[in-house]
Formats: sequence, structure tokens, C-alpha cells
Amino acid sequence: MNRLLVTFLGLILALGSLKSQPNQREDRIQAFRIAIFTEVLQLTAEEAQGFWPVYNAYTDKREALQRQFNSGKQLLSMSDAEVEDYIKSHFEKKQKDLDLEKELYENLRGIIPTRKIAQIPEAERNFRESLIKKIQENRERRQNNATRRPMNRGN
Repeated sequence: MNRLLVTFLGLILALGSLKSQPNQREDRIQAFRIAIFTEVLQLTAEEAQGFWPVYNAYTDKREALQRQFNSGKQLLSMSDAEVEDYIKSHFEKKQKDLDLEKELYENLRGIIPTRKIAQIPEAERNFRESLIKKIQENRERRQNNATRRPMNRGN
């Protein structure tokens, strides 16, 4: 869970550093997600047509859940009672997240084969890892281009 949170936060920070327009960036990320999922799950056109509305609704609910349970406070600055509430909230969020996954499974059962549903976590992992790698490569390319540019010294 902690690794997922760190990856998610890293992804958020990395995406924030991209300079393209937000809508273009979201569209490119969504297209990249579709490409990765289609490859990993080997979705047919018919399966993809049924899969994406269900999966997108799931991700919207999951993002709303993340926002709902996101505590802005640092643990070290919380009172013992607040930490206790935080722990209870943490378990409640995990349960709701599990309930969302179960709901996704139930909603996809008639749309794609169960074997493909079982591969969704792998597709999500591949997407995150590939996206982070792509962002890092773009950042390195920009840094390399910035260091190669000759400086105008007013000559």
C-alpha cells in the first residue's frame, strides 16, 4: 500500500512538471493507458467498447475515494486521538477500495473473460511503470537539450 501511495504521489508530481496543456496531457495519458491495457489484456474491439466505460467509472470512483480520505495533516503533528481516527479511516478506505475492486469484477464479468479481469492489476502496474519511465525520459531529454544550448553572452 505504501509503495502504491509513493508511486501515485511521484506520478502526480511528475505529471505536474509537464509543460503541455492540461487537456492535451490528460488525453495523451489516456491514450497511453488505452494502448498499455489493450496490449496487456489483449482486448478485442468489442471487449474494449464494453470495458472502458466500466473501467473509467471505477477509476473515477477510486479517485473520489482518494480525495475523500486524503488527510492534509502530518502524523507527527496529530494528537493520539487524531492518529486513532486516522488509522480507523485508513482501514475504512482500504475496505471501500476493496469493495470498488469487487464491484469492478462484477461489472466486467459479462464483458470480458475472467482471465482478462485477473490481469487488470498487471495492466495497471505496467501502465504506471511505463508512464513514469516515459516522464523521466522526457525530463532527461529536456535537461540535456537545455545544457546543449549555447548561452548568448552578448557578443
